[in-house]
Amino acid sequence: MNTSTTFLTDERRIIRTGASVADYLALEEMDNEKYEFHNGEVVSMPGGTSEHSDCIATLTALLYFVMRAQGNRLFTSDMRVNIPTYNRFVYPDVSIVRGEPTFADAKRTQLLNPTVIIEVLSESTADYDRSEKFEYYRSLASLEEIAFFAQDRPHAELFRKNTNGRWELIEIENGTVEFASVQATVSLAEIYPSNR
Repeated sequence: MNTSTTFLTDERRIIRTGASVADYLALEEMDNEKYEFHNGEVVSMPGGTSEHSDCIATLTALLYFVMRAQGNRLFTSDMRVNIPTYNRFVYPDVSIVRGEPTFADAKRTQLLNPTVIIEVLSESTADYDRSEKFEYYRSLASLEEIAFFAQDRPHAELFRKNTNGRWELIEIENGTVEFASVQATVSLAEIYPSNR
């Protein structure tokens, strides 16, 4: 396995190339750090801003008990999502599974079946999240909705897979994001305090 440091345009760094999945998982366990895995490349994850962290925490708080009451599972950005089609491991900001989660490993650290993925966009990762990562996510057969929230203003984009398997941008009406797949709604006014 080669060790290198290559800077990507969005402040992510490739720290190793030619890594196997086993190499990647061993590195994460040994370093106690989170890295993404991209088909042999181990990529560091940049830290977030206070606005980014606050937005994720608020979304998690608003959705957690609703999901629990419905028998669904909500996972924070500590849950790794396995994307077999592209040989990728990534960490969404929030993942929701309708019903029971399925994992690729006995330790239950590699989620395979998210129903909803939420990303809070930051300046350093927005382009990647909305292009390459969006493409990877769409390869997951279980996934029905993907939402992108701005970290610094009341704005969200929701993409939903229609009955023909095509992804459509859903209009956010009256400042409310409706996750139809898990029967939950969140208000932009609750996520973005006016005094921020």
